[in-house]
Amino acid sequence: MFSAGDVSVMANVHVKAWTYMDRVVYSIFMSLSQDDARMSLARQVVNALAAGNRDEALRLTRELERALTKAAPAAEAVPSFPAEPAVVRMARTPAPARSARQVVAGALAEIGVATRAKVVTDYAGARFGQRVEARTLAALRRDERRAWEKSSARPTYIVPALEGRYFQPVRGLLTLSDWPLERRLIGPWSERADHLAATAQLARQLAWLSERDTTVAERLAPVVAEMAASIPGALDGPGLDTARVEGAAQAELGPLAERDEPWRRDAASRARGQLPREQQLWGTTIAVVADGDA
Repeated sequence: MFSAGDVSVMANVHVKAWTYMDRVVYSIFMSLSQDDARMSLARQVVNALAAGNRDEALRLTRELERALTKAAPAAEAVPSFPAEPAVVRMARTPAPARSARQVVAGALAEIGVATRAKVVTDYAGARFGQRVEARTLAALRRDERRAWEKSSARPTYIVPALEGRYFQPVRGLLTLSDWPLERRLIGPWSERADHLAATAQLARQLAWLSERDTTVAERLAPVVAEMAASIPGALDGPGLDTARVEGAAQAELGPLAERDEPWRRDAASRARGQLPREQQLWGTTIAVVADGDA
């Protein structure tokens, strides 16, 4: 005699068997072909149930299930994907795009010296994957001045570099307001010195990124190569050797800095003695110095 639990299990198995029978018959009907093996398994399940052989019925049901899984699924059936367990890496959710102001300020902070707008945009595109257009930079400079005049609570502003004789803004050269005045002034040797310092800095950064983020390093390498093109010996040899680039930049920068740094200190001292805070940041308004090349 079967217990109540056995009867319940057998009933569930019976229902499951007939469900598979329906699926098999429907699959056969849809494909217009006879599947004797699966039909035979289904009949064996029914016979085992009729004979009261629960274990055999369960065994045959599992076998029928495996056979049905391998069959082409019916139109409404859920597809099966048999596979070994795996650990799958999750894609990173893209970080929200930063504003143009944040991108430019971040680029200047990492470059560390007064920088031409083109280098800033090239660097930002490589480093952060966001390129800032030239017309956006022009609007950004105006917005920064208006924000300063309204006393907006910003830790730093994007301000122009100032030529160190009359302290006029230099068109296209960008700095940050929290830098010492000496770093924001431009004298006879300053643009070249800043270019060399920036190239050495980015060469070091490129070496660092090559071990930590190869995608960004590959984007930054052409920017460094373009900056290094005007430095004798920086690009000698195959490939872009960051040590060679940095060494060549530092070799030229050394004697140049001996003249540039005292000049900047003297100019900064004059500016602090003559100019109010506003003009120390934004420059005098007599005229605008024309562009120059590094």
